[in-house]
Amino acid sequence: MELSAKTLWPLFPLLLLVVVVCLTTALVAAVRRNMDRTMIRIQAGALMCYGLAAVTAIASEGGGISSHVHRPFSILTQVLIVWAIARCWGKERRSLVALNVTALAAILGDAALHYLLVR
Repeated sequence: MELSAKTLWPLFPLLLLVVVVCLTTALVAAVRRNMDRTMIRIQAGALMCYGLAAVTAIASEGGGISSHVHRPFSILTQVLIVWAIARCWGKERRSLVALNVTALAAILGDAALHYLLVR
């Protein structure tokens, strides 16, 4: 199998869907479990930043904006996800840890695919 954008393109929307579903589910779980406001804000911020990263990445495909615009939003999303994992670790919140780890893995998988396709 050849590593090209034509063969691997279905993975990008799939990874986007995984991240959005995981972050949305984590936010809903944080709200429904009446967690502290900081945790809810971290989860909401991660979802919002990832939404901005996705929108700017899609907009850059058409050439309307630079392809580098989405990177700060993506990095901020990753920082917020790691912060959420750190706050939940060891507090019997395994589902939130699992959701955030899955979202982070999908984001890093997307970055790895981009790296492989550019090389």
